[in-house]
Amino acid sequence: GLIEGAHAGIGLGDKFLAHVERCAVLLHLVDGTEEDVATAYRTVRTEIEQYGHGLELKPELVALSKSDALPDEDIIHKRAALAAEAGSDPLVLSSVAGHGIEHALRQVFQLVGGARNAATEADQSELASAGWRP
Repeated sequence: GLIEGAHAGIGLGDKFLAHVERCAVLLHLVDGTEEDVATAYRTVRTEIEQYGHGLELKPELVALSKSDALPDEDIIHKRAALAAEAGSDPLVLSSVAGHGIEHALRQVFQLVGGARNAATEADQSELASAGWRP
């Protein structure tokens, strides 16, 4: 995961972020066992935005992870807090129990397809404006 200051090279941060630049979609897993999931999400988003390079513009899925370690009431409260901060309803996942994984993969697949189509259209438009014709 990213830590505060990653965009400035703390830890493996900027090396990791440079690698992430090649990704079409971000799947942001927020550890459900964190006390304040909204702050944990905000920290990573801030690092992504401060790093720049278009990373902040990539499609993003947000997920509350480790749901198997949480009582249902905590899942409800933490999911709501994360939704308020992220501006979208987060997925709820458990890698250990396998809960929500297939649904998350389907959503990632759809977003990757959409991002690739958009990139292809942008590339074709750029080539056409430069006078290239297939």
